[in-house]
Amino acid sequence: MACLGMTLASLLVSAQNPTSPQTPAVMYVERNVFTLKFGASKEAVPMWKEYLERVQKRDKKIHARLLTDVSGAAYSLVLELGYETFAEAEPSQCRLTHQADWKEFYAKFIPLCERSERTYYRLQVEY
Repeated sequence: MACLGMTLASLLVSAQNPTSPQTPAVMYVERNVFTLKFGASKEAVPMWKEYLERVQKRDKKIHARLLTDVSGAAYSLVLELGYETFAEAEPSQCRLTHQADWKEFYAKFIPLCERSERTYYRLQVEY
């Protein structure tokens, strides 16, 4: 019988063995890759850090990670958002974009970008 949750047996094994795979609360990841204009990361990264910190104080259900490139395509800023269900990723349901100050923040951020790309992933296992 297939199910999304962990079985009782796997819960017991996980409790006994902390290195066994866990079923995470976040099941879907939205990955937004922003290619920034040359030199824009000096402004963009602190903007996002401050905004995400402010949002996290208001809504603990927003699961977000901010990453910057170390190798590969230069001037990349990655925002990952985690969701328990895929329906939560729907723009009409997204908790981040429904914040009162989202439009104002995003309007300031967009001029720093050359392009962006969004991809959704389903998390299979997490250790």
